[in-house]
Amino acid sequence: MTSKYFTVEVKPVMTPVNAGLHVAFSDGDVLFDWTSFQVPRGANKLIGVTAEIRPKGDTGSTVNTFPFELLFAKTKSLVAPSTLGALNAAPAALADIEGHVDRYIGHMPIVAGDFGVTDQLAVASADAPEGMVFEGEINSGDNVGYDTLYVGGIAGGAFAFTSTCLIDNGDLDGPTMTVKDVDPRKFIAIGDTVAVATTADTTATKAMGIVSSLGATSIVLTEAFTTADVVNEDIVYNTSPIKLILTFER
Repeated sequence: MTSKYFTVEVKPVMTPVNAGLHVAFSDGDVLFDWTSFQVPRGANKLIGVTAEIRPKGDTGSTVNTFPFELLFAKTKSLVAPSTLGALNAAPAALADIEGHVDRYIGHMPIVAGDFGVTDQLAVASADAPEGMVFEGEINSGDNVGYDTLYVGGIAGGAFAFTSTCLIDNGDLDGPTMTVKDVDPRKFIAIGDTVAVATTADTTATKAMGIVSSLGATSIVLTEAFTTADVVNEDIVYNTSPIKLILTFER
């Protein structure tokens, strides 16, 4: 027998340069832009959301237990919704509303009372409002029988993913990044994708790769890089500090 319930995992990408991860967010800022996910074709009822949120990349692993709002959308004529705007800033006004019209399909809040904290991680679970039934546009999915939906996030508080974990002037060649000041295991896990930004110009970011193992002063990636990719005291970030688990009923 096929279960009538299923879950979808969504990990929005928040790279340092476009996420403003160098300063804390404010209430009303774009927390993450539209991120696509696939659901089986037809009507799917959202019944709940669980969010796992990583801490700040500091020595104290400062937790992020702030409310936020989730927005849901679909394609129109197979075109994705227009961007919500730059992260860590108020949603951008569009030159025209065509990019959003007929695409919104719902929203739900995650409030302070939804959080439980397990040391460094903040975990929130919330029931979806009654009647949130999503149906994507036919042929919008990547595979036959599936359609594409989108989720975006608006901050309701001072989320901070700033990092003080820096590249050390050690082994900067091959798959290993030597780091200092903060143990990367406090905010990065195996399987995460990491990036670095230069201290002198935090708008310059470099994608590094996927983490295969970690130590107190090292991050080992699945593929090698060269010394040109990083320099001493580059700032190390986890590019997906928020994970959503969406629970649906068919």
